[in-house]
This record gives sequence, structure tokens and C-alpha cells, in this order.
Amino acid sequence: MRLNSVIFIAVFLLTLFTARSQSPSVIRSDRQRHSLDRMELIYLSDSLQHTGFQRYDRNEWGVKLLEISEHQGFTPLDSADVRHILADQAEFTRDTSHKWVRNILAESNVKKPWLGVFYPTTSSFLYIQRPDFKMVVNPVIHAAYYSGIQENRILFQNTRGVDIRAYIDKKLYIYTRILENQRSFPLFADQRIQDYQAIPGQGSWQPYQSSVIENLRGYDYFTATAYAGFAASKNIHLEFGHGNHFIGHGLRSLLLSDHAHNYLYLRLDTRMWRFRYQNIFAELAATSAAANPLERILPKKYMAAHYLSYAPSSRWEIGFFESVIFARENGFELQYLNPVILYRAVEQWIDSPDNVLLGLNARYHPVRGVQLYSQLIVDEFRLSEVRKNSGWWANKVGWQAGAKYYNAFGIDHLDLQAEFNAVRPYTYTHWDTLAAVPSFAKASYSHYNQPLAHPLGANFREGLLQIKYMPHFSWNINARFLYTIYGKDAQGQNWGGNILLHNGSKMQLYSNRIGQGIPASVSSFFLEVSHEIAHNVFIDFNALVRRQTTGEFAEWQNFIGGGVRVNAFAQHYDY
Repeated sequence: MRLNSVIFIAVFLLTLFTARSQSPSVIRSDRQRHSLDRMELIYLSDSLQHTGFQRYDRNEWGVKLLEISEHQGFTPLDSADVRHILADQAEFTRDTSHKWVRNILAESNVKKPWLGVFYPTTSSFLYIQRPDFKMVVNPVIHAAYYSGIQENRILFQNTRGVDIRAYIDKKLYIYTRILENQRSFPLFADQRIQDYQAIPGQGSWQPYQSSVIENLRGYDYFTATAYAGFAASKNIHLEFGHGNHFIGHGLRSLLLSDHAHNYLYLRLDTRMWRFRYQNIFAELAATSAAANPLERILPKKYMAAHYLSYAPSSRWEIGFFESVIFARENGFELQYLNPVILYRAVEQWIDSPDNVLLGLNARYHPVRGVQLYSQLIVDEFRLSEVRKNSGWWANKVGWQAGAKYYNAFGIDHLDLQAEFNAVRPYTYTHWDTLAAVPSFAKASYSHYNQPLAHPLGANFREGLLQIKYMPHFSWNINARFLYTIYGKDAQGQNWGGNILLHNGSKMQLYSNRIGQGIPASVSSFFLEVSHEIAHNVFIDFNALVRRQTTGEFAEWQNFIGGGVRVNAFAQHYDY
């Protein structure tokens, strides 16, 4: 039975029990996403929050903001954050009778819609409300230009699209974001696109050459996110569509991240006492369209993942993660639809060679405004080999440690985040090869030739420092420092960094270590200064300084430029 059929039957049956409204989650790169993270860490750190799921439900967080509406510790910038968040939730706040909400929105509410139709609220280009239906429609525009300081090369972005949120009968929500893009990338990102035949986070593409400007060339690609969701009961929520997910509290995730292209999924979210449990069943692409010969249908593989979060107190959250990637010629393996069983048990029952990963995710709030977090991912592991320090190839693990410090040093809206990530060679890889691309493995932890976890795959160590500062409600400064060491493959070799390669081509059984292969390192500094001239309309200034060394060769790539964004979120490539 195909995954599509299984999902359709599940959704049809569960819609019979829909009980109450939910809403789409806030996109992780949205400005208000960071504002909500601040609110949770500073004002709600003494409540039981399961933030490892990284899903900020719009309606749910509107309620949470009402819970802290009488908080006496709000600074003027906090109030500006809340006003901005509530203005973005027009479908929930426009007709509210709550006095505090109406007061805080009074300054920004539009008195008269443009042409009597457009922008009836500051955040909604088009707002439709009927007794059993609501819809918010917004345009998406991102135009940017960057120039290389040391090379005659133009970087640009031209994105146009639409963002739609709709609600039916106060039970079902629908979200879609459709974007048409023409864009070029820095040389380091462009080289990765050519190596992996995939644009990070995107699907199929074709070369782009401007008919007006001679040296303006890059990629033309289409992006679509679309899903529907509802609550099957008070504590069971379902969502079905195309999108991606992120588990963790960091800038990166070693468990499941939103780095890869969108995929078809069914997500179940269950809440019980101090537990929260999430199941994801997904259909993935075993390779990309550009790497697929003869334009055949992309070979399929599947993922089943579950994440159980437990909050023993307001300070702690501990999560257990398990996923399996598998390929079947006849469709989804129904055994993996069991939402509570350990996948290792299923493997034994069906004599399966599938790729199972286990992980832990944790966070701790020692004091208000400070969060410590960590992750551990285990692909394969043998304790006896670890004790011998043999460097056995199949000790495939990765770990993360990080910290957030908001309102650092007593400075309002100065937010610091530091993070360290490390993944051993061959982690996330698999051995069973793909017929269409014989050097690639079927069940690697990837989708559309892109890692499902960290962008670098494996065989690396990485340090990150992010500084966010809002000196004024209309100005945002974001600086990011990165340093990473990793091992590159020489032609025809596999030292464990490229997770798409089947691990039967490994170079050695023992003495494997992080950074093996051709030694390489990257140090970079990225700066973004944004000015919001109107609600969700930004003027950006960006600068990038990057140094990469490979063996004895060092290369600098420096860019400076800026652009305009309307309801768009900047996508930065730093690895």
C-alpha cells in the first residue's frame, strides 16, 4: 500500500472526530519566531513548555501572550514585540474583545482599508471573514543585490510569491506559501549545488540567464509549502501536507532539521500530562531531479520518526528521538505505522536492513533568560570499540552543546547564542545502493540529495556564535560567526563526510576520526542590519567575509549588498 493511500485513509477517518481549532505554526526564520522564543525564555520560563518541537502555533501563542499581558516587567521594546506579534495574527485579534489586545493594537490598526479592500489591518493585504470561513492573503517579495569585493561576480535574488492562511468552520486550517525564484549563490554554495545536484532547501531547478544583464546568471526554481491541520481531540493534533520539520533548541539540529527540501508528511502531535509526543510519517526522494537519469520518476524512500518530550519541571525538558529511513519497491512498510513501538523491534520482526537512528534532546533553564541545550545522535555504536579507542568506522555518533543568553549583561534585546556541533565520519550513511545512482545509498538520512539533519552531513566539528540586537523597535542587527573543520574527499574516495555515498565504499575499518580526508576549515562572519519601514517591509544591508582553507590552499570570498523584503524571510547559507 502506498504512503499516499495510508495517509488519505487516516486523515479521512480522523476528520470525523475534529473538535476544535488549531492554526499554522510560525515559520522558523520569521522575525516573530525569535520574539516568541524570547517571550518563552524570559516570561514563561517557569511554565511547562515543550519547545524542542520548534512549532509555535499562532493561536496557541496568542493565548499565551494574554496570560502574560499584565506582566509588569515589559520594556518598551517588549511591548513593541508583542504588538508586532499580535498584529501578525489578524485572524485571531481583529475582533477580540480583550481590552489589553485592543489597546496594544490601537496604535498600528489601519483606520480605513486601501481602496476599501486592501490592508484592512497592518499585516493583511487581503482579509476575508465570513461566519464559517477566514482567510489572510499576503504578497511575498524579496529583491536583493550583492557584489563580490575581490571578484567580478554579481549575487542577486528575485523572489515573488503569495502567503495564504485559511480557516474553515473553526476546525480546519490550511496554509500555503508559493514562491517563484531566480537567484545566484556565493561560490562555496554554488560548488555544493553542483556537487550534490540540489539547491539546499529547494527542489528542481534550471539554469537562469538574464536577457537584460549579460553576466546576471544563476538558478530558476519554484518553492511550495502547503499543509492542512486540525485537532482530532483536545490533545491530539494532526497535520498533512508538504513541508519540513525541526527538532531541537539550536541554530542547527542533529536530529531533524529544515535544511532539506519540503516532503510529503503526516504529523500527529499528542499531549498527555507532562508529555508531548510527535509522530512523522513521510515520503522522501532518494535522489534529486538533476541527478536522476533519463527523467524517470524519482525513486522513493520513506521515513517514520517519533519524538517523545518530557518536562519534569519548568526548568527541564528531555526528549527521546527515533527515526527509520527505508526503501520499498511496493510502497510504505505498514509495520512502521505503529506510533509507539521501537523501530529496532520492527527491524527484527521483518528482517530489515533499514537505517534506524536514535537521539536525545535536552534543555535546562538555570535562571530566567538563560537556556542550556544539547543533543546526541546515535546511528551505530559499539562500547567495546569506544573503550579501545580504535576509531572503528561504525561508531557513528554526533553531539551538540549550546547556550542562549537573552538580555545579555542587562542590555535590553541583546541576545547571544553559542553552539558547538560535532559528527563522526559515516554517521547518517547506509550501505544499500540506489539502482539509478549506484554510488548513492537508498536509506541514507537524506531527502532530495540534501541532509535531513546538519547541512554538512558528517565528519566535522563546528562552532557558532550568533548576536542579535534590537536597539529600536524598527531596527534589527544580526551578526553570526562560524568556524568549522571537516574532511573533504579526494576523487573516488569516501572519508565519511558525504552521507549520500554508500558506506561500503569506506576507506578503512579503524583509525577513523573527525576531519579525516583532505583537511579543510571555514571561518566566516555574516552581518545583517534590517530596518522595518512598514509592517513586515524591510530594507536590509548584508556583508559576508569568508575564508576557506583546503590542504595548503586558502580562499577568501567577501560580499556586500542589500535588498528589500516584503513578508519574506532571508535565507542565509553558512557552512
